This record gives sequence, structure tokens and C-alpha cells, in this order.
Amino acid sequence: MIGAVRRVPPGYLEIGDDVAAIPIRDGYAVLKVDMLVESTDVPRGMGYREAARKAVAMCVSDFAAKGVRPDSFMASIGLRRGATQKQVDQLACGFRDAEEAWGVRMVGGDTNEAKELVVDCVMAGFATRIVERKGAKAGDVLVVTGLFGYPPAGLKIIMEGARAAKVFRAKALKSVKTPTPDLEIGLALSPYLTSSMDSSDGLARCLHVLAKESGVGFDLDRMPVARGVANFADQNALSLEDLVMAGGEEYVIVGTVSPKRLRAATAAARAAGGDLFNIGRATAEKGKVRLLEGKSRKSIGDEGWTHLATPKPSLRSSRTS
Repeated sequence: MIGAVRRVPPGYLEIGDDVAAIPIRDGYAVLKVDMLVESTDVPRGMGYREAARKAVAMCVSDFAAKGVRPDSFMASIGLRRGATQKQVDQLACGFRDAEEAWGVRMVGGDTNEAKELVVDCVMAGFATRIVERKGAKAGDVLVVTGLFGYPPAGLKIIMEGARAAKVFRAKALKSVKTPTPDLEIGLALSPYLTSSMDSSDGLARCLHVLAKESGVGFDLDRMPVARGVANFADQNALSLEDLVMAGGEEYVIVGTVSPKRLRAATAAARAAGGDLFNIGRATAEKGKVRLLEGKSRKSIGDEGWTHLATPKPSLRSSRTS
């Protein structure tokens, strides 16, 4: 966000949350806009069909984190001069893939000429309740809906030629090219979450944002490491903490649940076809995010993807969104 932003009227969701919410009779109209730009969001090997699907997935992920089912979307598309009919057809197929994957319908859009592929997706839905980024209390359980590390590893493979075993390589590349937000799980969890957000900018960044918005801190008992990621990090002399905590592109829900409701929340996630992983708890130490290492805790910095910032010469500079 650039420059000073006026505060919204009472009843609107505060600017800066994962979605915008406009009060209407009996609830909210929920909106999200997200822009996919070829040079920063489309890694080598991703076709136009996958890019169109990803543009929609980026919005779906934010709806999932808020516990809101998306209804429809529109897309403004920028195409290079000389774009082929095949490329246009691939975009159409990608939007259709998204419709089928998440039950959301495309209802319109616009096209124009651009220097590179741009897909600006606007998504709409309706809700009576929205899980905000603020709301966590000290003692709440810190949960995630998935394990981390495949997408950052996939980007390392694509962009830097990192080595990986065949099965791991396939999983990592698939996670980059066809991200799959936890929509149904987010909808099932929403009655139990006290706060939540989408993790596409990195787990560490999520924790710092949630801590700031709720006025709490977080103590992690473990990193949510996906199978094979530690071996991949060792094989390529990479930091496991960077891959898991600061890599981004995960599209996992990060949230908090009251301890009294954790069992019910876990059951709801499983009934929706997913899992809920307990990785720590909220504390009263405002803004402090720490990870247990041995018998002590180390501070976790606010690392992740920052738009319009100069990338650091590390894994974060490989981030594609």
C-alpha cells in the first residue's frame, strides 16, 4: 500500500486484511483483487493456462482464510502485441479449470495490450461473518492447515537448478504450477478460528502480522516442515528455516483457535478432507515471535515477500508473488 489511506466507515472490514467487506443487509459483500504479472508471478515452465488458474487461486486463498465462499470473479487481461490464439485459448482453459476446482464462476472482464502478461482478478462473495486478522488472545492455539516448504523448494529447482529426488521434485514443481488453496477446509474451520490469514507471503510474515493485529506474540514449538524438505535443504546447502518460514507461495491458512475448541476444529478440518496442525500458541508478549530450539527459544524475524521492496540476495529474491 502506497501513501496515506483513509480509514473506512464503521462496519467495513479494515483496509489491509485479506479481503474487503462492504456491509449490506444481513451480512457483507466480500471483495478481493489480486494482480498476476508475468515477470514476477509466472516462473519458467508455467504456461498461460496455469497462469490463469493461479491468478484465480490467489484470490480463492484469501477467501479461504476468511471463511468465505467465493461466488464469482472477473479478470482484466493485458496481452502482448502479437499474442497468439493458442495463448488466448490457454487463458480461457485456465479460468475454466479454476471454475471447476473451486465452484466459482467467471462473469466478465476486460482485455488490453501490455508489455507482458497481466491478469488482474477481482473476486466477489457474500458472508454473514468474516474471520479477521485480529482476534487472537494469549493462550490461543496457533494452527496451520498444511505443511510448508514445497513451493519454495520448487522455485529453487526452477530458478536455480537445485537438485532433488524424482518424487520430491514432482511434488515441489506441482505445488508451484498448480497451487491449491484450502477453501473447503477454511469454510469448515471458520466458526472456530479467532484470527486467520493466507500464508502466501511467508509463514514468518503471517505470524508477525497476526501478532501485530491482535496485540499478542507467538511461541512456536515446531516448524511445520513438509516431508522431504529437510533432506532437500541439506542436499542443496540451504537454510531449512528460510524454506519453511520465509519462502512464501504456500497458500496455507494460518490461524488461532481457543484451546477449548481445538478438538472440534480438528474434527471439522478432517471432515472437510484436510488436517489441522498445532504448532504453538499465542502469548501476552506483544509482537514477539519465537521458535523453540532445544531448551531455549530464538526470535523469528519478520521475513517474507514485501511488494515494491528491494529483494534480499537469498531465497526471498526467488519469490514469484
